[in-house]
Amino acid sequence: MALVQCARAGKIDLLFADPAHPTHNTENGSRWQLRGKAGTMTVKSNSGRTRLTILGALNPLTLISSALLTKDNCDTLMMEAFLTQLRSEYPNRRKPLVIILDNATYNHGAEKKARKLNIKLVFLPAYSPNLNLIERLWKYYRKTVKHDRYYETFQEFFDATVSFFQNAEQYRADLKTLLTLKFEII
Repeated sequence: MALVQCARAGKIDLLFADPAHPTHNTENGSRWQLRGKAGTMTVKSNSGRTRLTILGALNPLTLISSALLTKDNCDTLMMEAFLTQLRSEYPNRRKPLVIILDNATYNHGAEKKARKLNIKLVFLPAYSPNLNLIERLWKYYRKTVKHDRYYETFQEFFDATVSFFQNAEQYRADLKTLLTLKFEII
């Protein structure tokens, strides 16, 4: 938590980052219902397999998120483009931008670009998504945009995702309780 203290003191800008890869298809949310068919909710589904890649970053102090949306797969070049976008959103080059992320190959591949942009990448231990705060944002995104929602076309799904990030302020109360800096070590 030393990084959080440095961020609170204004010495660094701190972000948690990770991509998400939702597909254009309905996800069932969890619900309780009495035994039997009465009250059963029916949600249309499609056979959409088109995948959206969302490279996301979350500032744990302001709860402001940044996103790069693409139909392309996540690779080193895409990660480098995202780092460039993040540096433009946090332009003070004298203040280090510290990004906490997992050990994916494309993250390590972007280290050279990160150094050029005065971005320090901090890699989490393997298999520890519970330590990456943005995973909670992805869970909320799925609940808000995907669970029990049918999008006839990929464009409708894409637009709903863009709307989620552009209108994040309307979710601030929920996110404030969800995106706390309390982590559970398993």
